[in-house]
Amino acid sequence: MKNVRVFYRKFGPCKYISHLDTNRVMIRAIGKSKLNIWRTEGFNQHAYITFALPLSLGFASECESMDFRVLDDNEDLSLIPERLNACLPDGIRVYRCVESVYKPAAIYSAKYAVTLEPMTENEISVEELKSKWKAFLELPAINVEKKTKKGMKTVDLKPYILACETTAGEKLSFDLTLPAGASLNINPNLLLNAFSESLGIELYADITRVGIYTKEGGDFA
Repeated sequence: MKNVRVFYRKFGPCKYISHLDTNRVMIRAIGKSKLNIWRTEGFNQHAYITFALPLSLGFASECESMDFRVLDDNEDLSLIPERLNACLPDGIRVYRCVESVYKPAAIYSAKYAVTLEPMTENEISVEELKSKWKAFLELPAINVEKKTKKGMKTVDLKPYILACETTAGEKLSFDLTLPAGASLNINPNLLLNAFSESLGIELYADITRVGIYTKEGGDFA
């Protein structure tokens, strides 16, 4: 029996499938594919899978992963993506399957590709939006209300912006790296909503998670 990590993309309409429903989709796909994996014991046996870093509803991703155990040590892992994809809906595509290296606790940060635009056309020009975003990031503090286990808490997001690189294009687009994992997880919407409120207008955010990293900066694998 060996621990396996499956990497997949989630995009299109499937980005609106909740984490709980994604779990159900994957369990059904595993059942249909006839993969011989470890299952829970007891009266209601089912495939046991775990997700390292659940994705927020409405986010697309290029780097999602789920773990399970295959019972046959000689299982050809290179064939698993094709077997699962044949049983998955459009918008969820497995692209790699390997033996897991890191435990989920090793996750330190995540990178998001973000595009922002006003909900109402002509409300603000792209150049002005880019200028406002630059000024927003240069503020000495970016205080927001964050929900914690002990209730709502005021948090300064400025120290948690690990990296933010603007990308070229006709819209305001940038790559944003924030803390992620079990001990500290910063949802990019906290920062984007604070920016929207500072402008006094509604913004539409297209967000794709493009990388998950360890503290040393390597890819989570």
